[in-house]
Amino acid sequence: MIKTKNNFLNKEDFKSLRDPMLSPNFPWYYNNTKVDKEGKDDLNNYQLTHTFFSDGKINSGAYNLIEPILQKLKVKKLIRVKANLVPRTFRIHKFEAHVDQEEDYKAAILYINTNNGYTYFHNGGRHGSDKFVNSKENTIVLFKANQRHYGTTCTNKKIRVLINFNYQ
Repeated sequence: MIKTKNNFLNKEDFKSLRDPMLSPNFPWYYNNTKVDKEGKDDLNNYQLTHTFFSDGKINSGAYNLIEPILQKLKVKKLIRVKANLVPRTFRIHKFEAHVDQEEDYKAAILYINTNNGYTYFHNGGRHGSDKFVNSKENTIVLFKANQRHYGTTCTNKKIRVLINFNYQ
């Protein structure tokens, strides 16, 4: 089941997260592909990322920024938390469909800025009907980490920024 919640964080907590992430001093790292599968020669298939948590450990000096989200999600165990920054393209570019994890973990995407990009969730016969979720700031979408989905670029803002959570 895919659930969407607008205004997920209170305004103060969201501003405390958004402002540092969109500042020129936030550390973003280049990834040669958006999804580590096909399309490596596609010039639009890249992104900047910031990994907050991976491989069982905190990977970021900015980890404290996501703590209000983890509390609100009632996370028992983190698997991975990664922010994505995708630059604008002239046309909406759809990235390859994928699952975040093969296991039956929980997943969430928190949108940091509003833009015309979106996340598309495939039905696959298991989790209800196909669903588009627009990138709207402070909106979170909750889903199963093994739910097939893809993200896009945007055309109306310079960047599309979100945080992806995989957890139990």
